[in-house]
Amino acid sequence: MENTKRHILFLCSWYPNPDEKSNGIFIRRHAQALSLRHQVTVVFAKSVTHAKEPVLIKNEEENFEEYLYFYPKLSHGLPLISQAQKFMKLRRAYQQLIDHLPGKAIDTIHVNAIFPAAIPALYALKKYPAAKLFITEHWSGYYPEDGNYRGTLLRRYTRQLVAKARAIFVISEKLEHAMKAHQLKGSYHLIHNVVNTDLFKPDGADREQGKILQILHVSSLTEREKNISGIIAVAAELKGKNVPFHLTIVGENPTESDAHKKSVTAHNLNSCITFTGHQSPEEIAQQMNRSDVFLMLSHFEGAPVVITEALACGLPVISTNVGQVKAMIPEGMGIVLKDNSSEGCAAALAGYARTAFDSRESMHRYISGICSPEAVCQEISTFYNLHS
Repeated sequence: MENTKRHILFLCSWYPNPDEKSNGIFIRRHAQALSLRHQVTVVFAKSVTHAKEPVLIKNEEENFEEYLYFYPKLSHGLPLISQAQKFMKLRRAYQQLIDHLPGKAIDTIHVNAIFPAAIPALYALKKYPAAKLFITEHWSGYYPEDGNYRGTLLRRYTRQLVAKARAIFVISEKLEHAMKAHQLKGSYHLIHNVVNTDLFKPDGADREQGKILQILHVSSLTEREKNISGIIAVAAELKGKNVPFHLTIVGENPTESDAHKKSVTAHNLNSCITFTGHQSPEEIAQQMNRSDVFLMLSHFEGAPVVITEALACGLPVISTNVGQVKAMIPEGMGIVLKDNSSEGCAAALAGYARTAFDSRESMHRYISGICSPEAVCQEISTFYNLHS
């Protein structure tokens, strides 16, 4: 059973798309990792902002296929009618994609982020009754501090799908506890996010800590979760302490970025903080290799893959103790703060010394052992076999 090659249908609620190029990129990485051993077919449908007509994109690599369907957004003056139309359009789009998969003998259905992928998943289970269902959940909506696990439709589909799953994979113990608190019982397993350890690695440069502390933050820049205002407050504290530093903030958020930039200006920090906007993984890896420390001050998290990417580059991490973060940052690879106070974080940064942490190479070896595509493929395949 250990070496059984499966044909896995990946049904995704999130996936990179024209509106959000990085949305669900970690789901795509899981699919690609599993294709090292299995045949993986990804199906994803979404309405997007600038689509004038539907478009189907098919990408094919060895053991890995994507069927991506993007269609125009629907709108109606009456919210209830609009929601009903969106639901019907999404369900029809996924059903057509599943029906037209050419000669696919699916034996495993893997849902990534339960809703709305649960809608086509229940259809796929009827089409492939012998297929075994697995779920990977990433969504923070179950957390009390998030509070978005609500609504009759979402709850009904979530309960139905969880009840049918052989196993539920989560990226943090906190997420498992939160889901169980909502009576979503099942066989839970903690898994790792995938890191491209061929890309995220030390660049080999012999770099010593300079006079100006180079701080990096990468995220969606969503205030309620990522606490960008707190990071800006930390920068203000450092400036007040006369600590020479430069903070680079990577990420794209058209809704909130202007407010963040105005706050930087109000604090007179324009010379100390750079917003780069969206960057490719290659560019982010370069940023990590040019930086001294990675900073995350989130209010809540799951298991942010950007932390493991930073560690894979040999970049120490300073973060709040949220989600799975404390377990993700071993001793010698970073600092987990007691709280998200700007004073405490600024003090940690002001006393930062690269020599206090493990070497870049040993940090990279550690992450490669648990988060490389090969390691995660082995991890998930073992659980597949356990529950088959």
